[in-house]
Amino acid sequence: MQFIRIITHGPHHAFFNMALDEAISESVRQNLFPPTLRLYQWNKPSVTIGYFQKISEININYCSKKGYPVVRRATGGRAILHDMELTYSFSSSKKSSLFNGSLLENYAVISNALVRGLNLIGINSHISFVKKGGDSRRNSACFKSVSYGEVSVDGRKVIGSAQKRYHDGFLQQGSIMLNFHAQELCNVLNENNEEDFNEIGSISNIGKEITFGDLKNPLKEAFEKELNVKLISDGPSKFELTLAKELEEKKYSTHEWNFLY
Repeated sequence: MQFIRIITHGPHHAFFNMALDEAISESVRQNLFPPTLRLYQWNKPSVTIGYFQKISEININYCSKKGYPVVRRATGGRAILHDMELTYSFSSSKKSSLFNGSLLENYAVISNALVRGLNLIGINSHISFVKKGGDSRRNSACFKSVSYGEVSVDGRKVIGSAQKRYHDGFLQQGSIMLNFHAQELCNVLNENNEEDFNEIGSISNIGKEITFGDLKNPLKEAFEKELNVKLISDGPSKFELTLAKELEEKKYSTHEWNFLY
C-alpha cells in the first residue's frame, strides 16, 4: 500500500502559510517525502491573490484599515478572503504513480476526494468537470471565476482551488468555505454589488455548523478511500520549516512579490 502524509497544525500568518506550502511542495518534489496533504487555518482574516492577478483589483487601503494581510500565491486563480474556512494544499512529485497524469487528471483526483469527504459528514456536494462561460470569468474573486472540477452544494460553489505545475510535480491550494460574508468580500475587491456573489456558497448555507476539527478525519478517510492509500499524520520537517522561514522573509512578505503586477 502507498502512503500520503497529512499535516495539520494551528493557525499561522498569511505570509508563513504561503511559504510553508511552497516549502512542503519543494521537499515533496525532491522526493524527500511522499505526496502531502496539508490542512490549515489563518491567524487573522487574510487575502490571497492569484499569481497573475493585478494588485489593483484589491482595495489595499481597506485591507490595511482592517488589518488584513495581502499575499500573492504561487498558484493561479483569483482573490480569496480567508476567514471562516478550512484551507488545504496538496503537493506531489511527478514520480508518484498516484499523480503522474495531466493537470486536469490530478485536479480531478483531488476534487473527487474532497467531495467524498464532504459527503461523509452529510453534505451533499457535487463536482463538475465542465467549464462554464459567462461574465463571472472576468470577476476578481476566485469563487466567481470559472474553474474545472469546481465543487458545489445546492448549486453554489463551496470549494475554490488552483494549481501550480512544476517540471517535477505540482502544488494545489484550495479553500473549503465554512461560512461566507459577501459584503466583506465586496469591500476587499472594490466591488459594490453583493448580488454579484450569489454563486458563492458555504457549508453554513445548508444549516450545518461545521468546524475545522469536524472536517479533518472525514477528509483523511476520504483521501484514503479515493486513492486506496494510507494517510500518515506528521508535522513539517526541519528542512521545510527552515525553507519556509526563508521564503517568508525573502519572498512572501516582500512588496516586490506581492505587488508584482
